[in-house]
Amino acid sequence: MNFYDKLAATPLFQGLTSSDLIQIIGQTKFSFYKFASDKTIRNEGEPCRSMAFLLSGTARMVTYADDHGFSVEETVTAPCILQPERLFGLTQRYTRNFIAASSCAIMEIDKNDILRLTDEFVILRINLLNIISTLAQKADRPIWQHTPDNDEGRVLKFLRSRCTSPTGKKIIRIKMVRLAQETGIGRLAVSKALNKLQDSGCLEFSRGIITIKNQRSSYD
Repeated sequence: MNFYDKLAATPLFQGLTSSDLIQIIGQTKFSFYKFASDKTIRNEGEPCRSMAFLLSGTARMVTYADDHGFSVEETVTAPCILQPERLFGLTQRYTRNFIAASSCAIMEIDKNDILRLTDEFVILRINLLNIISTLAQKADRPIWQHTPDNDEGRVLKFLRSRCTSPTGKKIIRIKMVRLAQETGIGRLAVSKALNKLQDSGCLEFSRGIITIKNQRSSYD
């Protein structure tokens, strides 16, 4: 796709007319970067001063616990925006690492330009509000969900609540002792639950690594 088509496909610019997009392209400074596979796109703790769009390729998104005691790795595919909620609010820093899983094309728009565009184009402003509202609603929902009454369900709830999307491959790096602490069940019970979930095809696990395949049904 050419730049016009890629811009129109991104969540922020969907619904704008052709003339609107042409006007935006003519009046806005866009920065473009290429990242080879395994190169870091964004680091946890890095200031978020611009909105970064993944225009092509796939990236690994790694989220760490506050004490870095465990991590969750997910795959994000283009087109998408890298943590748009971090451009505003109390903490304007990235909370995840983004690493290119293939050759990636990144486009950046400065925060001041985003503010100007949302002021000039109502649809773009609504799109941004919808994106941030959706993220907030997804983050709020897990804490109110019913706690399962069996060990396998508790393990699955822990895994599900730490993922941003129900689809795609997930890699959780966590020690058995830490998983037992997080789920509130004993280490032996965690081991048995993981074995049952592996036997049923929900996940695979080895020493300190839990892998969920690219199937929504695996942990729904």
